[in-house]
Amino acid sequence: MKKNRTLQRSSRVKRSKPAAARKSGKKSGRGAARSMKQARKSRRPALAGRSRSRAAGGPSARRNAESANESAVSLRAPALQLPEARPFVPQPPNARMLSGERLSILYVVHAFYPDAYTGTEKFVLNLARGMMQRGHRVTVATYGDRLPEDAADADGIASASYEYDGVRVLAYRDVREDPAGTTDVAENPRLSAWAEAVLLREQPSLVHVAHAMRGFAFVQASQRLGIPYVMTLTDYWSVCPRLNLVRVDKQLCGGPEGGAACQTHCQIPQAGDRLQAIAPLLQGARRLFSPSMFLAAYVRHVLPDLTIEALPHGMRSDTLAANARTYRTGAPLTLVYGGSLSEHKGVHVLVRTMSLARSRRLRLRIYGDGKPEYEAALRRRAAGDRRISFHGAYAESDLPRLYQEADLAVVPSVWYENYPLALHEALASHVPVIASNVGGMAEKIVDGLNGYTFRVGDARHLADRLRLLLRKPGLINGLKANIRANPLPAAEEELGAYESVYFEHAR
Repeated sequence: MKKNRTLQRSSRVKRSKPAAARKSGKKSGRGAARSMKQARKSRRPALAGRSRSRAAGGPSARRNAESANESAVSLRAPALQLPEARPFVPQPPNARMLSGERLSILYVVHAFYPDAYTGTEKFVLNLARGMMQRGHRVTVATYGDRLPEDAADADGIASASYEYDGVRVLAYRDVREDPAGTTDVAENPRLSAWAEAVLLREQPSLVHVAHAMRGFAFVQASQRLGIPYVMTLTDYWSVCPRLNLVRVDKQLCGGPEGGAACQTHCQIPQAGDRLQAIAPLLQGARRLFSPSMFLAAYVRHVLPDLTIEALPHGMRSDTLAANARTYRTGAPLTLVYGGSLSEHKGVHVLVRTMSLARSRRLRLRIYGDGKPEYEAALRRRAAGDRRISFHGAYAESDLPRLYQEADLAVVPSVWYENYPLALHEALASHVPVIASNVGGMAEKIVDGLNGYTFRVGDARHLADRLRLLLRKPGLINGLKANIRANPLPAAEEELGAYESVYFEHAR
């Protein structure tokens, strides 16, 4: 027992060697003090002049490390027993597809450009543009947070039409109640009637629901009108009232357990009723898809009667450029994070890691924006470390430059990411990825093949991975060679797969 207590103390106390030296009695007095001073000095990078307090190991950076330490949560990934997922199997084009017929497709998504531009929005934009190029008529219906109240009709529904990158967009908003602000999925008669009127006016051949959180009314209206719809699950909204399977204590959730776990861990009542209300609408879809095997398996773990096919996203080669850098001993390394600045994305883990990996050969560039309070907290933690820089929101046109700057992309999410597009954009740019070891991230990143994984939420383990590559940057050359030899699916493959599904089920 005494040995176990000693091991536990040494994992918490960083200065274990000087403590052990004092205990042994071999060093005492000024000799021990001199030894401790030398040990502290050896841990600091060599600094010069006025940069001492602002560089990687200065007092300001150490204060930020202590602050991050205090707020860090030790994450535990639950052991999951998931059913086997079913991959999508392409079928030969049917006669209808070969006839040259043109379809009318309505996409439904919870948010869209220019207000929102992360993974699900990119997925819808790529599909919409691709289907338009194939001659189909496309409209995107999305929730518009910024629509003014004075634009609302008598039922409290504001709406407006606009174009984004040539795609026709119909934005709407319930000014009386944001559907995302409640876990209740009971039908909203006002919004449902408005969605039904849109469907009657647009007369789509098929509806494709990319996220139902604020578009549930379109699913309900499609069922009433007999309009076929397909769904792509892009997160865990269908089985988790909090969307991301992260409990209020910030631990990863093992599943709703019929709603009992939602009540116990998140104090969300009637979650079981929510599941029962959502299940028939999922079952009513002609086809259900997921970009990752993990998400498909997880949702089937909760709702076993569903059939969900894993259909990975395709990458557009015209929006990316291959990074051809090579590495040898002593090479500096630039880490790039690209995505929203939200707590579940784990950017705070990455910032804390920089305070643990103090090499002056390491740089971190953070792209994206998000909740102002979270971004402000990140900037406070990074203050004084000139190796960390924030670059704000970025557009698709910035991707080639962003990944040309990168030696490694980091995806430090603290939830079960489904299919993070930033991860795949990096790989398509021949940039290795270091990612959390859960969800769709662990599905795509294989240690030593195309990157490395680290224990979710564990800044120290991530720092160990970075130290390895700082010591042996030549390893990155092998990772890049493997990435080149294993290209990701192309966007045309994904478009062709969905188009064949549309023709099979469109009215």
